[in-house]
Amino acid sequence: MSQSTEVLASVKRYVVTTSEVAGNVADQVIFYGRQDHADLFIQSLIDKYSFINAIFVNIDSTVTDLSYWNYFTYKDGDSTIIRRGKNTFSSCANEQEQFEKLIARQAIGWSDPYRCNRNNIVVAAYCAPIMIKTASGQVERVGEIICELSLNELNRQVNSLKIGNGGFAFLMSNDGVYITHPVSEWILNKRIYDSNKKVLKEDLTATTDRVLSDLKPGTLIAYPELFNFEKALVYYVPIEQNGWVLVSALPYKELFEPLYLPVLQMLFFSVLGILVIYLTVTYIINRQIKPLSLVTKQLKRFSNLTGPYKDIPENEVIQVAESLNYMKSWYEQYLQTQSDEQKKKLQRQEDMIQASEIQQSFIKTVDPAFPERTDIDLYATYQPARGVSGDLFDYFFLDEEHLVLTMGDVSGKGVPAAFFMSVAQTIIKTNALEPKADLIVKRANKELCTTNQHQFFLTLFLGVLNVKTGILQYCNAAHTPAYILSNSGKIKELAQSHGLPLGLYPDKSYNSAKIQLEKGDTLVLYTDGVTEMLNENNFQYSNKQLIENLKSLAGQSPKEMVERLDKSFKMYMGHAQQSDDITLLIFQYKA
Repeated sequence: MSQSTEVLASVKRYVVTTSEVAGNVADQVIFYGRQDHADLFIQSLIDKYSFINAIFVNIDSTVTDLSYWNYFTYKDGDSTIIRRGKNTFSSCANEQEQFEKLIARQAIGWSDPYRCNRNNIVVAAYCAPIMIKTASGQVERVGEIICELSLNELNRQVNSLKIGNGGFAFLMSNDGVYITHPVSEWILNKRIYDSNKKVLKEDLTATTDRVLSDLKPGTLIAYPELFNFEKALVYYVPIEQNGWVLVSALPYKELFEPLYLPVLQMLFFSVLGILVIYLTVTYIINRQIKPLSLVTKQLKRFSNLTGPYKDIPENEVIQVAESLNYMKSWYEQYLQTQSDEQKKKLQRQEDMIQASEIQQSFIKTVDPAFPERTDIDLYATYQPARGVSGDLFDYFFLDEEHLVLTMGDVSGKGVPAAFFMSVAQTIIKTNALEPKADLIVKRANKELCTTNQHQFFLTLFLGVLNVKTGILQYCNAAHTPAYILSNSGKIKELAQSHGLPLGLYPDKSYNSAKIQLEKGDTLVLYTDGVTEMLNENNFQYSNKQLIENLKSLAGQSPKEMVERLDKSFKMYMGHAQQSDDITLLIFQYKA
C-alpha cells in the first residue's frame, strides 16, 4: 500500500499538471495569438514538460483579429514540430478519432488511452475549452485545447514498483483497458474483462465493474495468470482525476506462510503469560492489599490534586503510582502545547492584519489629492478581495508641469501578489525620470524581469499629463482600456494596447499615444475587478454597464463619481462575495 501510494502520487502529478497546462493555454492563447506569439508560447510549454507529447489548438473563425486559428505542436524524436494555419490540422487516425470525440463532448475531460502512430507511444489526451467574453458580457466557448500526456513515464514508474518478492502492479483505464502491464503485449490490446474465469472465484464482470466504479481504495482475493492461478491479495487505488485505477497483486503464501510459526509461538507465550498474570494477581490480592490502598490514594490525588501522602513502600505498585504522576505531567504539557499553538495562530492572524495595514499605508487616500491646485482634481477607491491586494495605482509630479498617473493589476492574489505589487510600484516610481510614458514602462519592465523569480506579470496603464497644455501621453501594457468622459456625457475609449504585460520579456519595446484633454474632461482608470464583478446570478458587471453609469455622472466631481459608482457596485453584487480586487481612479482636468 505504501509503495502504491508513491507511484499514485507520481501519476496524479502528471495528470494534474497536464490538465493545468491545458487550462493555462486555453486562458492565454487568444491573447498571445493577437500578439502573434502563440506558437512560441506553446513551444515553451512542450519543451518545459517532457511528459507532454503534443498540444492541439482549435479556435473558431468567429474570433477575429487573429492571424491563425489552429496550432498543432508535437514532439518528433528530439525535435519539436510547430504547425499553424487557418484550418484544422489532421493527424494520425487514432489521434484524430480521439480528438473528434473530445471536441464533440463540449466539456473538459480525458480521452481513452490510445497509441500515437507518430512515435508509437501510449498517450491520453485532456481537453479544455477556450472561453471569451462577448460584448454583452456573456462568456461563450470559441474553441478547445487538447493536451496529450505520454504514458511512457507512467509505465516505467508502475513497472518499477516492487511488491514483495513475486508481486507486480499495473494501471488500467476506466473501462478496464491495460494502460501499463509487465506483459507489454497486453497494453491497449487487452482488457481486464478478458481475463481467464479462473482469476476470480466470484463473477468476473460484476467484480470488475465494482472495482472500476469504486471511489476509494480496496482489496480483494484473486488468482492471477502470472501467478499460475495461485491465490493472491489484490490492492486497488482509484485516480479521481480521470477514473484510472492502480492495481497491485502479491501472492497470498508470501503474506502468511512465514507467519505461521511466529503465530504459534505467540499463542504459546500468550497463554503462558496469562497464566503468570493470573497467579501474580492472585498473590497480590491475597498478600498485597496495603500497596493497593496506596494506589487508591494516588488516584485520588491525581483527580483532585489535594494534600500530601505518606511514604510508599518499595514494591511493584510504586511503579503504577509513578506512572500516574508521569501521566499527570504529560497532560499538563499537552495543555501547555495547546495553549502555545493557539497563541501562534493568533500571532499569524495579527501578522496578516499588520501586512494589510502596511499595504494600506502605501495607498494614497488623501482627499483632496492636490489641495493647493485648482486646475486638476483626483479621487480613487481601493477594495482588496482579501486582506492584501495585487492591484496598484499611484500619482505623482515629475516636475511642475508633468503629472504621472498609473493603474495596474498583478497576476494572482494574496500575499505573493501584494509583495510583487509593492516592488512594482517602487520600480515604476524610481524609473520615472523623464516625461515619456513608453520609456518609463520599458525601463520598469526590464527591472521587473530581473527581480521576478515566480513568473508574476503586471498589466499597466501609465499616463504622463502636461497640466498646462492638457496633452496626455499614455502607454497601455495589456491593461483594461481607459475612458475619457466629457462634460456633455460623451465617452471616448482608449482601447489601443502598446505591448505585453510587464515582467515577462525584458527586451520587449513599448509604444505610446497622445490625446488632448479639454477643460472638464475626466479620465477613468480601473482594474478588471470592476468589469468582471459577479452578481448573485453569476453575471458580470461588464464594460457596457460601466460606460452607461459613467455617462449619467457627467459634470460631477471625481469624489462624487467614485462614491456613486461604489454604491452601484455594492447594489450589483448584492449578497455575492467579492471575487477580485476592485480599484478605480478618476481624474478631472479643469485648466
